[in-house]
Amino acid sequence: MPGGLLWGALLGVLAGGFLGNAAMGVAVGAGLGIGVGIWLFAAAIVIASAKEVPSPGTGRPDEPERRDG
Repeated sequence: MPGGLLWGALLGVLAGGFLGNAAMGVAVGAGLGIGVGIWLFAAAIVIASAKEVPSPGTGRPDEPERRDG
């Protein structure tokens, strides 16, 4: 997220300088950078929590037919 803040601010100052207000560009760019960083962090948590856990002793993903009898 700190990288998003820095890159957002850098790109924001460039875009803001081009469009006429560098201070506003820094503020908007930094906010977007933090937002994207939080979004990527949340996506990583969702992907990590969706990983299948192997069945005990098999080393393979859980097989419903073996588990349920």
